[in-house]
Amino acid sequence: MKYEYDLADFKRYLNDKNHSYRVDGLIFWQNRIPLPIDLFNRIFDESDLIIADFVYQVAASAAVFSEKESFESTFGLEVTNLPTDKLKAEIPALSTWVDEHLPENCRIVRMIYEIAELLGLSEFRFSGDRIAKSLAHQGKKYARLFMPSPVKDLVNNIQGCDTIGQDNTDMFGNIIADRYNIYRSGFSDALAIIFNALLEFRLLFSGKSGNLPRFRVMMTAPDDIDIRFGKTADGSLWEPGYGDDHFITINTEHPVMKNQAKDQGCALAELLFFMGQYENSQFSDQNKKFIENMRQTISRNLWIKYD
Repeated sequence: MKYEYDLADFKRYLNDKNHSYRVDGLIFWQNRIPLPIDLFNRIFDESDLIIADFVYQVAASAAVFSEKESFESTFGLEVTNLPTDKLKAEIPALSTWVDEHLPENCRIVRMIYEIAELLGLSEFRFSGDRIAKSLAHQGKKYARLFMPSPVKDLVNNIQGCDTIGQDNTDMFGNIIADRYNIYRSGFSDALAIIFNALLEFRLLFSGKSGNLPRFRVMMTAPDDIDIRFGKTADGSLWEPGYGDDHFITINTEHPVMKNQAKDQGCALAELLFFMGQYENSQFSDQNKKFIENMRQTISRNLWIKYD
């Protein structure tokens, strides 16, 4: 069966693999687990961002397993228990450790660029800070990290890394559930199966990014800042996320995002991130309301202009 790398063919690809994976109205069924079709579509449309998270988790696992003794003596945690949020307070020290053990052009960094190329991340740029943050994720461990065969072969060539991905291959379901702030226990297994299939589909049919839609490449987030793409609560172009780890959501349905040239997309995303960060940092309800109204007014005027 011949497929094109697009959303419709990905749904066909899943259904051909297993007839219980199917679309029924506004629901995508993974066996007996119903996923809203909007969520399924977002995972595909935002796959550059999710696959970049995957690449960094592969990099993080390879770094700690290949330098097991150094990591365990430095942080007092066994690498088989990673990732873990016990490392959240150690992010600066983790970044320093990563910089020391993964110098530019070392074997693991070269491998990560090769994996990024295989998966169609043409604008991937290595970041030690992203690896440190990946290690601080709380969820299933690296023994359960699924890797397609070409990726697994590259990782296994690194000494000490042959035990990565040897157990159930369901680790990434939690990461996707956390990204979209949905209940892990209800959807994690289905999300893992869909994402694992997406990795394979991308390897087989994306032509190493040659067939990837331009809009998705344009929307790549700048490194080291947490930018998420999807719907905003009030329809604004952007809105801040409230919590300890600052992020913003950029509304992919806003007309202005469809009129961004590739070289402008990252600059705009970074600008909106810091505007959202400023809004999130306001302690005065009056100031916060003023900035929120400004954000909504600007978004509405841009919508009228570009629609």
